[in-house]
Amino acid sequence: MLTRPPRRARALLGAALLAAVAAVAGCGPADSPAAPAPSASEHLGGQPTPDVTGVVAGGSLTQASDPYFEGMGLAGLGDEPSVLAADGSQATVADLRDGDRVEVWLGSEGRCAESFPVQCDLLTVRVTEAAATASPTQG
Repeated sequence: MLTRPPRRARALLGAALLAAVAAVAGCGPADSPAAPAPSASEHLGGQPTPDVTGVVAGGSLTQASDPYFEGMGLAGLGDEPSVLAADGSQATVADLRDGDRVEVWLGSEGRCAESFPVQCDLLTVRVTEAAATASPTQG
C-alpha cells in the first residue's frame, strides 16, 4: 500500500530540487544580475501543485477551480501570504489586480474558517497570468 509522504518531507524534497535547479539556472552572463529563486518550502509548501486556482476580483478569488474557495479573500486569515508576480518577482497582496489568474497554496495546516465565503490561512499566491493592462486613451 502506497502512502503520500508527510507534507514536511515533500517540502524538504521540493526545496532541495529547487536549490539544484537554481544552481544550474544561475549560470548566465557575467553582467546579468542573479536573482535568487524562492525556496519551495517558503513559497509553495513543497507542493508542486496549488490547492486552488482562480481569478482575482476585488481582492478575492473568483472562478475558483474548487467551488468551496469561491470568494475567498486573498489576504488570508493570519499573516499576509507570500505573493509571486507573473515574472517570478516578489509582490504583495496589494499588487494583485482584478483579472490576474492565480494559483493559491494553503498554509501547512490547511486551516480554514467555515464561513461564507471561506477564510483560509494562505501560504502563497502566484500570478500565472497578469491581467491585461488598459492602453492609455488618446486625447
